[in-house]
Amino acid sequence: MNGIVTIIKIFAVLFVVGIIGTLVLFLKKFQEDFSDPKEVARKPLEEIIEENEQINFEAGQYEFNRALELIALDDIEEAKEKLNLIENLYPDSNHAPEARRILGEINLDEILSIENMENKKIHRVSPGEGYLKIATENKTTLDSMMFLNGLTEFGNLHAGDELVVMPLDFKLVVNLPKMRVELFHRDQEKKEHLFAKDYPIRKLELGRMGSGHHQARITRKHGYLEGKTYPPTHQSYRHARKILGLKVGRSTIELRPLSGDENLDSGPGIFLAPPDMEELSMLIRVGNEVEVRITG
Repeated sequence: MNGIVTIIKIFAVLFVVGIIGTLVLFLKKFQEDFSDPKEVARKPLEEIIEENEQINFEAGQYEFNRALELIALDDIEEAKEKLNLIENLYPDSNHAPEARRILGEINLDEILSIENMENKKIHRVSPGEGYLKIATENKTTLDSMMFLNGLTEFGNLHAGDELVVMPLDFKLVVNLPKMRVELFHRDQEKKEHLFAKDYPIRKLELGRMGSGHHQARITRKHGYLEGKTYPPTHQSYRHARKILGLKVGRSTIELRPLSGDENLDSGPGIFLAPPDMEELSMLIRVGNEVEVRITG
């Protein structure tokens, strides 16, 4: 037993000696690194600041690069956190617009995905029901029903048929100072509207509208084709230029696609890219809430 104790003591002593030796080497290296602090002190302050600025990342750059890496790794939820961080902490950075665009694409893909049934339901067709009645009862649009069910045209419905429907509880914010139309969707659990996607305003032709924020609702939805207007229930609406109308005070505002044709693009309105207007018209129904921000 005494021999074992002696061996343990020897190992303990060697262990302590090793620690002391390591500490001595560390102190020696520390002394070498900071042997002449005067040299640092003699460096001009302006030069030190300039060196630090050269190694600093642009605001939001790290988060943006990391978000792209996470998307490549298919870690979408973590990527969304990084993109949201840029939006909240660095809204004026060069990376913020692209981060918001990517976040919008991810959000809308999740909202429209058939794999995500949280905001959707299955409607079983009753005898005598038609597409328009189903859309009206479920607060959705014919466009949305066609998209979600992979339809290219409205065929005959039979009792017992099943359709995926998504109530369109969206809200629009027409943000004129930032030249974008912002789409928000209602989260049923949180009971609030959350950011979905942005649509850049390509052209703005409006009269005097005062200042501040104005509350409104979508009052009209139609298509324009070869000089005629068509309601969403008309077959020609599918091929028409989609237009959304709302009334702010005494002014009527239209959201319209920018076609590149001066004759069609003349007159008052808020103009979006044609694909954006097509997508927005699929998601927006008459009665949706709209907030118009004229000043920031």
